[in-house]
Amino acid sequence: MHNTTTRSRLLLAVATLLLIPALLFSMATVEKEAAPQQRIVSLSPNVTETIYALGKGALLVGRSDYCTYPEEALALPSVGTLYSPSLEKLLALEPTLVISSAFVGDQLLAAVEKAGIEVLQLDTQQSFGGTYDLIRAIADEVGASDQGELMILSMQNMVRDIALKAEKGIKPTVYMALDFGSFDSAATGDTFLSEMIRLAGGDNVADDALYWTYSKEMLLFHDPEIILLSPRWGDESGEATLIEFTTTKPYSDLTGSVRIFDDDLISRQGPRSALALKELYALIHREDGR
Repeated sequence: MHNTTTRSRLLLAVATLLLIPALLFSMATVEKEAAPQQRIVSLSPNVTETIYALGKGALLVGRSDYCTYPEEALALPSVGTLYSPSLEKLLALEPTLVISSAFVGDQLLAAVEKAGIEVLQLDTQQSFGGTYDLIRAIADEVGASDQGELMILSMQNMVRDIALKAEKGIKPTVYMALDFGSFDSAATGDTFLSEMIRLAGGDNVADDALYWTYSKEMLLFHDPEIILLSPRWGDESGEATLIEFTTTKPYSDLTGSVRIFDDDLISRQGPRSALALKELYALIHREDGR
């Protein structure tokens, strides 16, 4: 009798120990399901793109006018432009988190925080490596850290392959024009785009300048072999921009090959940045005329 009782108690203890992990898992699952879902407003195109690439697009409730990729982002309500979003429209979406780039004004972000909404401001444009920091920061916020690390590893492998190939070739002088006319904006030495030009095997003539601005005099002085030109807003093919650039003084005096690039792809730090580097390599090293 005594042995039977002891055996029964032992079996009960073992069964209890086996049930504990299942009970803990069940409690964690209920806790996770009970947690309120994030409501995110993205004020930057690369933030929006990254959230979708991480498989967390369902968390987004708002975007900026410039958040046009991927296509499903267009179904989200817009709170205005990147530089001056509407605080009223933003608050009406009742977000729990607002993620912005460095271009959004501190005054607006302070007002968002005052309303009790968390703000994550990302300023990573000084280096190409900042792209990985941006992805990692967003992934951590949306509970997709593992997906973020896998994405970064895949990108790093592609970037390494392109950089190794670029090291073996010639390095033509390059100027990346983001805007021109009354104001000349370029990929200056303090930007991630300048580093991309170098990784793709180009010699950026604007490396000696800062803050995305360049002078017409220095551009004419260097007369780069390749001018990479961003299409004007609304000019999808870039043909109108190309004609304007090549027929307007002083740009028409440049002798280099002018090549239109996909600004939405190349100028946005995010999940497609490795593909952007591949495209940039192709643009710099292909042979063609003006």
